[in-house]
Amino acid sequence: MGLFSTAKKESQIGVDFLSDGVAVAQVQSGKKDPGSIVRSEFVEASGQEAQIEALKEWVRDNSLQKLPCVCLVAGDECDVYQVDRPEVDDSEMIQAVTWKIKDLLNYDVSHAVVDSYPMPVSSKNNQKQVGVVAARETVIRNYVEGIKATAMELSALDVHELVRSNLQVVQQNTEQSMALLTLTAERGLLSIYHDTDLYVSREFMIGIDQLGLVTTEDESVFDALLLELQRSLDYFESFYGMGSVTNLRVFPQLTVTEKMAMYLQNLSNLDIDFISFAGDADGSGLDQHCFHAYCAALRDVNL
Repeated sequence: MGLFSTAKKESQIGVDFLSDGVAVAQVQSGKKDPGSIVRSEFVEASGQEAQIEALKEWVRDNSLQKLPCVCLVAGDECDVYQVDRPEVDDSEMIQAVTWKIKDLLNYDVSHAVVDSYPMPVSSKNNQKQVGVVAARETVIRNYVEGIKATAMELSALDVHELVRSNLQVVQQNTEQSMALLTLTAERGLLSIYHDTDLYVSREFMIGIDQLGLVTTEDESVFDALLLELQRSLDYFESFYGMGSVTNLRVFPQLTVTEKMAMYLQNLSNLDIDFISFAGDADGSGLDQHCFHAYCAALRDVNL
């Protein structure tokens, strides 16, 4: 099975293994209400074995055996790079980019699973780049065996940076530029799109927990976040020559992120709004831990 192989049925599961639990989301993938949330849940569990057991129980309790599943590789178990595109045929691309990143890995490249994806060409200087994903063979094997143990059918392994492009708000963003900011407890991930294509993806160590420490007397965390955003937006504008980005979409919508958005809006020309999702079968919407699991479940779903 290739790293980015696919399969289809009437609904699909997205799985995201987090440090303290497993985030899972099920979406409709057939012709009826494609992309709608059937269920989403965060199952608390620590450690690989405990998380697989918790996921097996969740699958069994919801009778989801044999459903296709897109599983995310944890950010600290894979590396994502953006490198100059080698001047080779597509059939030789994997071998060429593997050689390019071999000195960037902290393990022997012969033990790596490597895949690549195209990046937009800069209209400013015609510089061609390619995205590269690398993970240890043992890591990939553990994910494959873990999903197999749950009785779901693994249709693909994917990474957080790429599955965000599956969102309807991105897919409908034709001929425009947009930034997407998501926050977990400890970190943030910013993606910049133009005409549905991913141009920039950057992670930084500012999360909801840090934002919660902001006071009227000390707003330095907001300032640090604004600086990180501005650096990425400036890079997009200067490297790609696509003009400035004014639309920023944020998830999740919490009291602390609303306060953050108001602060950013006052100090920038950004038009900031939050991403919301229709409720699932229980009317509870998307669990805030399950954003990327939901994005993964949307893979190859025709919205």
